[in-house]
Amino acid sequence: MSTPPAAPQGHAATVREALSRNVGVDVAARVGYLLSRFFIPPFVVAHIGMEAYGLWATVFILVSYVGMSTLGVSNAYVKYIAQYMSRGQPGKANALLSTGVTATLTIALVLFTLMALCLPRVIVLLKVPPALQADARMVVLSVVAIFLLDLALCCFDDALSGCQRTAEVQTIWAISYLVETALIFALVGAGYGIRGLAYAFVIRTLLANALSAAVAHRKLHWLSLSPFKCSREAAAVLMSFGGITQLQGLLAIGLNSIERAIAAPLIGLDAAGLLDIGKKLPAMAASVPSAFATAFMPAASYLHGGLEGTDEGREAMAKLYLKGARYMNLSAAYICGLLATSPVPILLVWMGKLYPGTALLMVVFCVSTQVHLMTAPGTSMLRGMGRPGQEFVYSLGNLAVLAMAVPASWIIAGRWTVVGLGSAVAAATVVSAIIFICWANHLLAIPGRRYLEFVVIPGLVPYLVGLLFAIPAYYGVAHTSRWGGAALMTLVGALYSAVLVAVVSLSVLEPGERYWFGAVIRQHLARLVPALRGGEA
Repeated sequence: MSTPPAAPQGHAATVREALSRNVGVDVAARVGYLLSRFFIPPFVVAHIGMEAYGLWATVFILVSYVGMSTLGVSNAYVKYIAQYMSRGQPGKANALLSTGVTATLTIALVLFTLMALCLPRVIVLLKVPPALQADARMVVLSVVAIFLLDLALCCFDDALSGCQRTAEVQTIWAISYLVETALIFALVGAGYGIRGLAYAFVIRTLLANALSAAVAHRKLHWLSLSPFKCSREAAAVLMSFGGITQLQGLLAIGLNSIERAIAAPLIGLDAAGLLDIGKKLPAMAASVPSAFATAFMPAASYLHGGLEGTDEGREAMAKLYLKGARYMNLSAAYICGLLATSPVPILLVWMGKLYPGTALLMVVFCVSTQVHLMTAPGTSMLRGMGRPGQEFVYSLGNLAVLAMAVPASWIIAGRWTVVGLGSAVAAATVVSAIIFICWANHLLAIPGRRYLEFVVIPGLVPYLVGLLFAIPAYYGVAHTSRWGGAALMTLVGALYSAVLVAVVSLSVLEPGERYWFGAVIRQHLARLVPALRGGEA
């Protein structure tokens, strides 16, 4: 017998409680990921060289394109499982998952076969040098195979996310990326080269899938998958909602990696590596505020499923959108503000040397990354409301501006350059993101002035604070050793954080927000202190 849906007033409370728990764990996991990824590029480049590193970065672009064939299914899982469970319909949830897994396994097998057949042409297109071609074949096939398997088995992660158990999903992710990080240092350091990166990725993915399956079956007592539970209704849901998000995801992946995808054939693998380095830290910084977006879609779906058409539902959705956009923008600006104002000292400490164009690339990618992240609350909320088609305003607008900006970069420079390609992509992202944000605010009935004051202006504060430390950081790092520079930048980061917290608390946060953040901090400290005392005992 199905469980009756919660009372209307219970839905908002359930969402608030789940968001508080999920976002906290999600942010912690993403901070850990950022720290673990920080040390990998300089270590890998030092051991395998820029050309091989550029090949590795390009391989993941190919993997992303191949994997896009099943991304729409994953989004449909999260959205509709949240909706079905808010209405007490576990049978429909099982049918959706069973149908999706059966379909994605079939598609994955076909795609792997096609990639294996097309691999010789791909190697020629990417201009892979003869010395790297054997490694390229092994790495592409192994990574594509495990990536496709992961997409087929993502049903367990997505089922947990749809039931607003993002905390469990992020914990599994943290365990798997920490294992991968250790394996990368061990295998690449032992001389396995780019193959060591592939081995570490394969082991990480298998571990994550095994843990997700175990946790899902333990936490979700209704979960029961079988090919015999496939249904036409579930297939129709996957084709409609999943088909739209599939195309949007393909456009998003393409736009996010377009500069590296075209840099390899136009300039060379070295160019792809330089672009990856210039974008790596801003992209890593984006992983922390993305924790909010991860929790938005199931929360919006849950609210939409339980409070659809009510004033309470509309008010709750608007509040969720504005608060999420505000905190996402502030958290993104916190990291991007320091990266954009001190790119040279950070790159010198991080990579050990300043590669051509990477400092300017870091600045433009910081700005474009932050503006791009400001679209995430809108896209997540609209997906949760069952209106994913509105995202085309962003992706198609981005594509249109990009079609003009990339040729313009060639005309201005007189040739293809790494900085020109990166700047063109960043400019297209900023312009199209602003257009989409205005459109999303219109759809969600958010006044433009309210959004500007509550979301946009606070995101400028970290850049102003970062400028206070830019000159001391530059001259300090330039006149000391790499380890001395690392110590200096650690001190700069600590001072920047302290000043920023004080400025934001006094001039940005409202009294209710300061009280709420204080309560959350006190709650976590109350849990931490007994745990530490227990550990000492």
